[in-house]
Amino acid sequence: MAGEPKKEGTVTESGWVQSVEAARVVSAEELRRQAALFRPIPRQALFRDIAEEQVALGNFMLSRWLLATKEGAFIDRGWKPVTRGEYERWLVEPGFSDWFFAPIPQCGPLSEQEKQLADQVFLEGLMRGMQSAEDWAFKEYGRFRFAPQTAGVNHKAAAGSAEVKSFLAPETTTDAWAKSTKAEA
Repeated sequence: MAGEPKKEGTVTESGWVQSVEAARVVSAEELRRQAALFRPIPRQALFRDIAEEQVALGNFMLSRWLLATKEGAFIDRGWKPVTRGEYERWLVEPGFSDWFFAPIPQCGPLSEQEKQLADQVFLEGLMRGMQSAEDWAFKEYGRFRFAPQTAGVNHKAAAGSAEVKSFLAPETTTDAWAKSTKAEA
């Protein structure tokens, strides 16, 4: 039809137009299939070997692994060192993370369950500290409870009182809060 706008994408069997954007959405099953098919390029394979060597030496930080690519096998092959940006691009390739961290699982990303467990342990320790009347625990709770959780979000004076602000501020002496507020029993 002459006056109809052009629709970009492919027409499905049922007559719907699937947009290019919608085609980019990949199912979890497809991601697993792609991950199983992952084959590293020689540069990725050598970087994983270097990471394994570094972990064996006790270097668990990515920065150490990247630094190690500035010498040895990478230089011998005439390759540039791996950069953080290059490594981060590799991480979004389906299957790369599973393949890369298989021999060094202690360095892999935390699972959601591990993060939830760490949160639970943190909160339990914080509660024990508060029950023992530990000053550090109350300060940490104040930061956790009253500090803005995300940038750019306007939190209405949750920590607005001068007492709360002075209590949460870094102190110069051990009893700075009591002295600055002239608290009396």
